Amino acid sequence: MLIRKFVASVALAAVTVVPTVSHAATTSHAPCILDEHHVVSIAPYKIEERSGHNVFQQVRGAQIFIQAEPGLTAEWLQLNLQRHAAAMQGPAAMPDCAFDLSKVRVEVTSAGSGFWVRLIAPDTKSGEEVLRRAQLLVS
Repeated sequence: MLIRKFVASVALAAVTVVPTVSHAATTSHAPCILDEHHVVSIAPYKIEERSGHNVFQQVRGAQIFIQAEPGLTAEWLQLNLQRHAAAMQGPAAMPDCAFDLSKVRVEVTSAGSGFWVRLIAPDTKSGEEVLRRAQLLVS
């Protein structure tokens, strides 16, 4: 009788613990906010710098085309992405999210069937990393 109670207690404990452990394993890091939208294409965001007569192009981030959705506006998307970028300032929680880099600026413009989201980094090294992380959204 005592053994049956012990086995029942262990089985009940296992049933309670296993879903919690599996949920923790699947949510080790939150998905990037851009995963919530249909990303159609990614392109590098480049700026031109002039030095005398020479013009140099530098990668400063990524341009992401997001398909339009019912009720989604450029202003709402801009607000949500800016909030997300501000929340990312701190310990690295999403190592593959383009927002998980310091001082990434967000610009959203309406573009017919969707929106261009421009993620602009302060320097070339950060810009290339923003582009690399953004490209993970379509691969």
